[in-house]
Amino acid sequence: MFRRPWRLRSAELRLLLIALIFFATGYTLVVLAVDTTDPTATISLPRVADILWPSVLPFLLFLVMSLGLSWRLPNADQMVLPLVALLTGLGLMLIARLEPDLLSIMCRQRDGTLTPCFAGIDDRQALWVLLGIAVCSTILFVPWDDLLRRYQRTSLIDWLDHYRYAWLTIGVALILATFLFGVDPNNSGVRAWFNFGFFLFQPSELLKIILVIFLASYLNERREVVAAGYRMGPLPLPPLPYLAPLIAMWGLAMGLIIAQRDLGAALLLFSVFLAMLYVATGRGWYVIAGLCAFGAGSYVLYNVVAVVKTRVSIWLDPWSTAQGSGYQIVQAIYALASGGVFGTGIGQGLPTVIPAVHTDFIFTALSEEMGLAGSLGVLIAYLLLIFRGYQIAARIPGRFRGFEQLLAVGLTTIIAMQTFIIIGGNLRAIPLTGITLPFISYGGSSVVINFLIVGLLLRISADAPTLAAEQR
Repeated sequence: MFRRPWRLRSAELRLLLIALIFFATGYTLVVLAVDTTDPTATISLPRVADILWPSVLPFLLFLVMSLGLSWRLPNADQMVLPLVALLTGLGLMLIARLEPDLLSIMCRQRDGTLTPCFAGIDDRQALWVLLGIAVCSTILFVPWDDLLRRYQRTSLIDWLDHYRYAWLTIGVALILATFLFGVDPNNSGVRAWFNFGFFLFQPSELLKIILVIFLASYLNERREVVAAGYRMGPLPLPPLPYLAPLIAMWGLAMGLIIAQRDLGAALLLFSVFLAMLYVATGRGWYVIAGLCAFGAGSYVLYNVVAVVKTRVSIWLDPWSTAQGSGYQIVQAIYALASGGVFGTGIGQGLPTVIPAVHTDFIFTALSEEMGLAGSLGVLIAYLLLIFRGYQIAARIPGRFRGFEQLLAVGLTTIIAMQTFIIIGGNLRAIPLTGITLPFISYGGSSVVINFLIVGLLLRISADAPTLAAEQR
């Protein structure tokens, strides 16, 4: 059931230790920053432990996971886990730094009392990371193939492949349920969460992976037919009888998300759809046609949906409403400008002037206090993670393992587009949409689903022999 640890994953362990040193240095600065804001506080071991304890366990578990991979999946990619650990540690550090300032923001409860809105977010983020690591470990270390072969006569990947319509039905049902049972904790007008009492869950996060599984399965089965198409003279035409079910199922999910006004998730899923369609068919004009359709749809939404028109107007000219709807963007611009090349220093900026800085605008908080140099470092980490994800897909022989290849492409594109959409929104390159920055922003559902993506990518990479040979 398990493999003997013939080879320690030394490259991965070294990179994790480097990330741990960075993590420890950053938290030392956080402790100093917190004590500077409180003149009565003294730097002591208990005080350091009070700030460090929520985050030490999640980070040490990355080391345990690396040792577990040496035992269970020694051929898995050795760059993915250290990059995820670096980004996750940075996110925990930023949340710990922001929490003392966020305590000044008060919310009125049902009984009329005022309480801090964001008390304990450092502990809660660490708890979500722990849950994400548990989900990732479950994907990696539970012998799913042995169990499924015993009871279902199939492997984990084949099981995901064969039940695509079941997964899609579950995903659409969850989105439909939000119209009846969803809550709006942020008073944004979007009832996109389920309230389970001790935590909130956003179904659209899970729908991202479900749609990737569905698209990978369908496109793999119809790959040659969809790629061939028809010709009317010099004009190539898509094979509509085979594309229609795919577009209908994907359109249903997209329509529900748009009706829910979760426009960031809609843009993300559309991008994933185009990327997977291009990889499956190799037809660039499919992408061009998709982008044209996206442009036409965006124009229609701009004229029909008020929230789209508002966001575009703020994006084009935030200064005209700097004291109203454009306040968030304007403050983000000031924060980015004040950071300079090397930043103001951890704890020396004023990031909490920006509303929702710990979720939608955490990149601006990072840019203000770590400067252009720190921002570029984070972007490089994301680019390396995305590159490794696509490299995992490229090393898989698509003819015989096409589903795994398309699945790896789709999962990596989720992380890539999520990063582009939120950072582009923070920098005013595109209109802002409500999406979290992977592994860094505060948010439970997003953190857990991103770790699920990492677990699936590592499991797929373990069976890519050429990639494994390069890491020896």
